[in-house]
Amino acid sequence: MKTTGKVRRCAVAAGLLATLTMAGAPQNVAYGQTLEKLTVRFTWKLKGEYAPLYVALEKGYYKAEGLDVQLSEGNGAQNVLKALAAGNEKFGYGPAVAAAQAVSQGLPVKVVALYQTSAPMGVIAFPDTPLNGPKDLEGKRLAISVGETFGDMIRPFTRVNNVDLSKIQLIQMDASARTMQFLTRKIDVMSVYLSNELPQIEKRAGVKFNVIKVTDFGLKVLGSSMYVSNAFAEQNPDTVKRLLRATAKGYRDAMADPKEAAKLMTKHMAVPEQPDVLDQQVEATVVSTNAPAGKPIGWQAEADWQANLNLLKETGGITDVKALNAYFTNEYLQ
Repeated sequence: MKTTGKVRRCAVAAGLLATLTMAGAPQNVAYGQTLEKLTVRFTWKLKGEYAPLYVALEKGYYKAEGLDVQLSEGNGAQNVLKALAAGNEKFGYGPAVAAAQAVSQGLPVKVVALYQTSAPMGVIAFPDTPLNGPKDLEGKRLAISVGETFGDMIRPFTRVNNVDLSKIQLIQMDASARTMQFLTRKIDVMSVYLSNELPQIEKRAGVKFNVIKVTDFGLKVLGSSMYVSNAFAEQNPDTVKRLLRATAKGYRDAMADPKEAAKLMTKHMAVPEQPDVLDQQVEATVVSTNAPAGKPIGWQAEADWQANLNLLKETGGITDVKALNAYFTNEYLQ
């Protein structure tokens, strides 16, 4: 009898533990179903700006939502957006301004979360090269690359600042070659993300460069965001919600502890980054994160979108402005 009672107590305890475990997990995980596999395609090579997503990955936030997420490098925003529209990718992560241009051109894609209301871009030059404002770009050699945000926006930027674009020598080159060309003084100025290339290149050169922030000169364009094709979002709304919920947790933790976020990302860097540089990249990312009070991280304001679309239209970045709901939605944010 004693043995039977003991067995019953163990059985009850085991059953209670199983119930609690299942109650605390998403339904598809609780019942042992296979995790849903999906890829988030970045629009560029790995950099500290992507750390919040790696925090979500490393801390199991995606898995807790029933998702088996692969985070993968890309080769330019327009390429990723076209792949989404064609159904070859499910999610993209990159500058929302690129999505705005794509939607205006007719691509059936949408921004479902906006993580930066202003892309942290700048233009740099060596200390002995005058660079106090956009007008100083005239007479300079500027490297541009396919898919690079500032290169895509150079015409609107010069128009806003009354800069004669014909006086800037635009040199098209592969993105991987730009830094070396700059450091060896074969080009005079180079565009950078303040949350990516700037700390890398300053560390490598051992100097502080002259920097102009493009947001200080009228080019406040929407930055990091999550893209999805209209068809995929309509057919898989729960998947979109779960991905954004987990990503927001990664952002929350990265904002609370940027150094931990940098450490978690380190193991994923195919090309190792110096710890202090990665720390600076992540810090620059989290301070620019769109986390409005009382709203989910990534919440999008109509005013931000309207201002960007007006800027693009006025400067020739787009020719057609559609209804705002063609560009973005908050319906998947919780």
